[in-house]
Amino acid sequence: MGRKRRKIIRKTVKPPPSVFLCPLCNHEAVMVIHEKDSEVARVVCGFCKVSKEVPWYPSYTPVDAYAAWYDIVTKEAEGVEARQG
Repeated sequence: MGRKRRKIIRKTVKPPPSVFLCPLCNHEAVMVIHEKDSEVARVVCGFCKVSKEVPWYPSYTPVDAYAAWYDIVTKEAEGVEARQG
């Protein structure tokens, strides 16, 4: 008698996203624009037009630049809400 064959299950790896969610307008419209050999990346929301330049390090990916932009934008939004209240 032979052995029972095992079913091979391959896991597919999802690529990192290229469009992100905006914390201000809640639309999935944030793009990270980085030109080669540049030390900054421009992160822009295509819906509400909020944009900032964030530093780009050699080990960065677009997700890292988005995270830095997210921190900057949410801190500014908290400051505006605190001044109004």
